[in-house]
Amino acid sequence: MRTEILGEGEPEYAVVACIHGEESCGWEAIQRFKKSSHELREPLKVILANEKAYEAGKRYIDVDMNRVFPGDPESDMYEERIAHRLENELEGLKALDIHSTASREAPFGIIVGDNNEEIELAKSAGIQQLVDMSYVGGMSPEICSVTVELSRTSGNLAEDACQLLLNFLAAEGLIDLEFERSDPEFFEVYSKEEGAGYEFLAKNFRKVEQGEVYAEKEGSQKIAEKDFYPVLMSTDGYEDMIGFKAKKGDI
Repeated sequence: MRTEILGEGEPEYAVVACIHGEESCGWEAIQRFKKSSHELREPLKVILANEKAYEAGKRYIDVDMNRVFPGDPESDMYEERIAHRLENELEGLKALDIHSTASREAPFGIIVGDNNEEIELAKSAGIQQLVDMSYVGGMSPEICSVTVELSRTSGNLAEDACQLLLNFLAAEGLIDLEFERSDPEFFEVYSKEEGAGYEFLAKNFRKVEQGEVYAEKEGSQKIAEKDFYPVLMSTDGYEDMIGFKAKKGDI
C-alpha cells in the first residue's frame, strides 16, 4: 500500500484508488491532480490500496479485497492484511473510493447502510444513482466512505475519474472550483443473480417487470419472478454471476 498526504497538517479527507488492481483510473486521476494547478485549501490523504495487484495489472493477488473487510493483519492472504491496514488509514476520515465497472450505466455510488454522512459525500461526487450494498458487505460501518463506479465503456475513463475527483474536492471545499451536487436515486440490493455466460438484456437502474426476460444464453432464459431493478449487471462483468437485484427506496 502506498500513502501520501498532499498539503500540510492532519487531513480530514482521503481518496482511495485500486482496491482492485486493474481499476487504475482512480490512481491516474490522483496523478493528474498532483500535476495540476489546483491548490488544496486543506490536506488530503491519497492511497494506492492494492499496490501489488496494480503493478501486476491484476484484480487481486490472493482474494478480492472488497470481500474481506475488515481484514486480518495476521492473515496469509495479502488482501486480508492490507484490508485491515486500509481501514486503519481511513479511520476518522471522509473517503472517496474510485472504481470502474463493465456496466454502461455509470457513474453511480455505493455505500454500506444508510449513513447520512456517506449520503452527503455521494452527493458531492455528483452521481445520479446511489446503491446500498449492505447485502454484499464492505468496509466497517465506522469508516465513512462512498465508492464511485465509473464506466469502462465511456472511452475516456481517466478523464472521467479526474473530473469526478475535482467535483468531489470542490463540493467538499478542498479546492476552489465550480461544482455540482446531486440528488441521487436510491437503491437497496437484496440478492445476487447467479449464472455464467448469460447476455444481459435489460439496463441497470431501469425496472425489470415481472415476466420480462432480462438475460439469456443458448437454451436458457432468466425471467423476472417479480419487479426489480438491476444493479451492476452485465454480460461479462463477472465470471460466475450476472449481477445484483435491488429495490428502489428513498434517501
